[in-house]
Amino acid sequence: MAIKYKEIADRLEREIREGKFDQTKKLPTEEELIKKFEVSRNTIRKAVTQLVNRGYIYQVQGSGMFLREESVTDYINLGSLRGLTKDLTSKTIETKILSLHVVEADELTAKGLRCEGGTKLYYVKRLRIVDEEPFSIEISYFKKDVVPYLNEDIASNSIYSYLIDHLKLNIGFADKVINCEKIDEESAELLHIDPFDPALIIENTVCLTNGTIFELSKSIFHFQKAKILNRINFK
Repeated sequence: MAIKYKEIADRLEREIREGKFDQTKKLPTEEELIKKFEVSRNTIRKAVTQLVNRGYIYQVQGSGMFLREESVTDYINLGSLRGLTKDLTSKTIETKILSLHVVEADELTAKGLRCEGGTKLYYVKRLRIVDEEPFSIEISYFKKDVVPYLNEDIASNSIYSYLIDHLKLNIGFADKVINCEKIDEESAELLHIDPFDPALIIENTVCLTNGTIFELSKSIFHFQKAKILNRINFK
């Protein structure tokens, strides 16, 4: 069952993208949103927090919820778990499947996923291509008892859309570790850069809302093309 506040946030995001609020440059009031969606005030406030974190709106106490003027597209949003297709909305994204098969968790991967060694996992390695140029290499492990089925058709599109829309997973939170490394020859060839050039690395440990870790991933980004965005609220 999908989480209601996330459904509301996704719907309001679509409406913002479609220009529904371009004339007023602000969202309806809390009271209007409560009436529109027939939910509690707490649910609306959680949905609004999602939109703030995604970079679409900001709140002014006593005045309302305003649309941010500057575009927040074309950046890797650290506050989002929704993937490149949601972050780089103005770009054409293609995906080349490099590997997709079931493996057994080795000691290191099992430790990261907090599962037993030998647990069945989907291993997915993809090359992400943005506007016809190689952009990143993504290596992911998914617990098969949480994600029972993946194929190349699913992996060639947005895996997260599949997890949310079809498997109805309630994805909750993630730890992200960012660092830079010199790239190896195989990855350099895929990204069309020189061996031992720098690469931006983001490692994700992703959990369901109940705290269950279901994915470990590592993304290796072209150092000249990846831009990182993090929306911070001063409190």
